[in-house]
Amino acid sequence: MEYVKTTLDAFQVAVGKNSFSDIYAFGHKDLDVVSEFVQVKTEANTLELTAGHFVPVNTKGEIIYKRAADLKVGDSLSTISGASPITEISKVGKLGLYNPLTLSGEILVNNVVASVHSEWFLDSLFDALGASEYLPYAYQSLLAPVRALYNIAGSKLYSAGYSMLDSCVNVADSGTKYGATIVVTIGLGALAFAARSI
Repeated sequence: MEYVKTTLDAFQVAVGKNSFSDIYAFGHKDLDVVSEFVQVKTEANTLELTAGHFVPVNTKGEIIYKRAADLKVGDSLSTISGASPITEISKVGKLGLYNPLTLSGEILVNNVVASVHSEWFLDSLFDALGASEYLPYAYQSLLAPVRALYNIAGSKLYSAGYSMLDSCVNVADSGTKYGATIVVTIGLGALAFAARSI
C-alpha cells in the first residue's frame, strides 16, 4: 500500500498532502480474492475502487459523496493538486481487496482523496430515502465508538486487542456480515469502558 507511514505505535496512511491518519480497522482484507473494480482516470491520476465505494465529488463548489458506480466523466475529484475532472471510466479485475478504515474517514489513493467507507448495512435504507450521499457520514458516525475505544485504550493496546481478535475471527469478514450488531456491541462496550475511566 502506498503512502503508508509507521509510527512507534500505529500504522498511518495518507489522507491528504503531508497529512496522515491512523488505521484502526479493516473493512476488507482479502489477499486472494479477485474483484471487479471501477477504474477512474483523471488527467494525471488513476483510482481503482469497488463499485460501492464512496468518493467525494466537487459539484458546483459543494462536496457530495458518490459511489464509484455512480461517477460520470466530467465529475471532479479532489487530488493533492486540486480538483481534477474524470476523463475516463472503465471496469477492471484485480487481485486483492483492501479497505483500511482511518480515524479521519478519508484515504489518499494515487493522489486522489477517497472515503474509507463503502457499501454496508444501511445502503438500502438511505437509497430508499434518496440520501445515499450521506452514507459515509452515517458510517463514520456509527464507528465513532470504535474510534473512541482506539483513542481511550491507545494505539498499542487497541492494536494488540484487534490483532488478537483478528487471529481468532476475521474481523473484516465479520464486520461485513454482522455490521449492525457489531457496531452496537462495540459502541456499548466503549461507553462502558469510558464510564469506568471517568
